[in-house]
Amino acid sequence: MRAAGLEAGLSYVEHELRIDRDKYLGMVRARYMSLLSTFSDSEIEKGIEEMRVAHPEPVLVFPDRFAFVLGRRDGESA
Repeated sequence: MRAAGLEAGLSYVEHELRIDRDKYLGMVRARYMSLLSTFSDSEIEKGIEEMRVAHPEPVLVFPDRFAFVLGRRDGESA
């Protein structure tokens, strides 16, 4: 962005996510994130089994973090 003449800014927002473990594993199986589309069915199932072993609790709790990138021309307000 700077190379294009913009002033660049980066900020983050994070919140705690609580989700039923089986629901989340179903989302992984359905490849809810585009990154998961790069894995085969067998790789997905292996990963799900690893998650089941590592996290036997019925509700998963973890931080969900978003990054926001802002580009502005000099003199513009946000």
